[in-house]
Amino acid sequence: MDKLLVILRKPPYGTINAAEAVRHAGGASGGGYRATLYLMDGGVYTAKKNQDAGGTGFSSIGEDLEILSDEMEIYADKNSLNEYDLKEDDLIEGVKVDTGEVLRQALKESQAIMIF
Repeated sequence: MDKLLVILRKPPYGTINAAEAVRHAGGASGGGYRATLYLMDGGVYTAKKNQDAGGTGFSSIGEDLEILSDEMEIYADKNSLNEYDLKEDDLIEGVKVDTGEVLRQALKESQAIMIF
């Protein structure tokens, strides 16, 4: 089975990057790929519980991530969580924290890599 790594580095609001990353990872997972969604830098906010998109014009995609976590692996980078003052308890269910080992393996094993 082909593997796809989707890396999300942008925060969930202000651009379509987060929504597109989740959409592509979910579509690949449903299309026979073994997809991994990796959140780092501002992308870790995408997995924050109880998001309020406020007046951004964007809808929260946290619920989508929870549903997709049953179909694919979703990881948040530990260093990025620390940098953005988030804890593992702040994340929605199904998102795992990685110290970099999962990312290194996924970079080696994936046939395709998408960065948002």
